[in-house]
Amino acid sequence: MLTRRSSKSGKPHCEEERIAPYPASPVAVANWIADRANHGRRGGRRLASGEVGQAIAIVRTAIPAIRAAHIAKGLTFGTRHQALRGVLQGIKREKAEAPNQTAALQARQLLDILAGLGDDLVAVRDAALLALGFAAARRRSEIVGLDLDRLGEGSGIVVRSAKDFRIILVRGKTVTDDEDPIIVNREDNREAARAIDCWIDKAGIATGQAVFRSIRKGDRLQTGRLSADYVARIVKARVAEHLVKIGVPEKLALTEAKRYAAHSLRHGFAASAAEAGASTLEIASVTGHRSQAILARYVRQADKNNLRPGRRSGVGLRREA
Repeated sequence: MLTRRSSKSGKPHCEEERIAPYPASPVAVANWIADRANHGRRGGRRLASGEVGQAIAIVRTAIPAIRAAHIAKGLTFGTRHQALRGVLQGIKREKAEAPNQTAALQARQLLDILAGLGDDLVAVRDAALLALGFAAARRRSEIVGLDLDRLGEGSGIVVRSAKDFRIILVRGKTVTDDEDPIIVNREDNREAARAIDCWIDKAGIATGQAVFRSIRKGDRLQTGRLSADYVARIVKARVAEHLVKIGVPEKLALTEAKRYAAHSLRHGFAASAAEAGASTLEIASVTGHRSQAILARYVRQADKNNLRPGRRSGVGLRREA
């Protein structure tokens, strides 16, 4: 890590500071982290807003990476050294910012969106994509990579029966040999099933073909698979459209919709399940999360929402009906 080039001179950091990269001194690492926070290369939201330096969430990840590099060489590195803790606390205090977390598109909101969509081919496709992406808690690449019933050129298949839809992923960096199908039960997801069936039948998707396709003006269905990047555009557009329909000013609706992305479907499923009382094991059986820490965060957020005192009569500032 410390062999990365300095943000000031362009030389490797250790060369510029004339220090040995292994074993690294916690003080040297603390100074390097401070340099990254103040002058490091940035991207995404920080680049767009003109902010300088890297976010604390980025620089913090360097510490366990440095420790892992030391372990690989048979060395030790103390991640809880006071110098490291002190510099992180200082960065957090001086460069505090709101977390850049994708908003969750939860079940009740998605049901309203689906109910408001039209019956043209684009709307029918978008309804199916949103419904399947949520009910199966899939990533955008996994959604657009699906073929119908048997594998064509995609990365997985969706098999529909009178009882359920079964999604089997066969290609991708997170796929293992012991992957079980992701099952979307029709009885539990009637609106999702209706939307998916409607799209497959109306579009005439044949066995082995890509399920989600691009559509040109005039409802002209293309053979080309929908791109993964386009999923986020669909989510944002349908959220904004829904907000305008329920009375939110258009400018505010467009601003609010920017908080949503393709991951909002997967996040929304986990958040909705957690609020309904589902355990992390139940949620993980669908999402496939291997990190219990991420799921535990969803459960904590759900607990805070369910236990908020403002929901009780006489506490929240609202007039009772």
